[in-house]
Amino acid sequence: MTKLLRKLKSERGTVAVEFALFLPVLLMVVFSIIELGNAWYSKQMLINASREGARYTSLYSENDITESEVVAQVQNQLTGSGYPYSYSIAVSGVNGASGDPVSVTIDSPYQFPVLGALVSNLQGSITLTATTVMRHE
Repeated sequence: MTKLLRKLKSERGTVAVEFALFLPVLLMVVFSIIELGNAWYSKQMLINASREGARYTSLYSENDITESEVVAQVQNQLTGSGYPYSYSIAVSGVNGASGDPVSVTIDSPYQFPVLGALVSNLQGSITLTATTVMRHE
């Protein structure tokens, strides 16, 4: 009986030690999932805004719309969706004839706030890019 009690007493803190060793790995996995999900969501907002800009442009014929109007449409889309990062917008083919392609490209730098502090390869920013090409109607 005394051997059993001694064995139970000697294994008392092992669960706490194992949890302390496993916790950093668990937190890294959880934060990786959250931050990659946030980056994916940001990329989807850019894709949606570029699609709306190209769609808006493709509905107009020659000289009915300007590039600044397209940029304003894309900015309104990003502002309305609550996009929190800086971005640049490039538009080409605005004044094309029916059947000509129009292209809207949005670039935005993205940084991983928590993982960037923990993983040295993620300290800089990555560039999220969304490009949509449609034809004028």
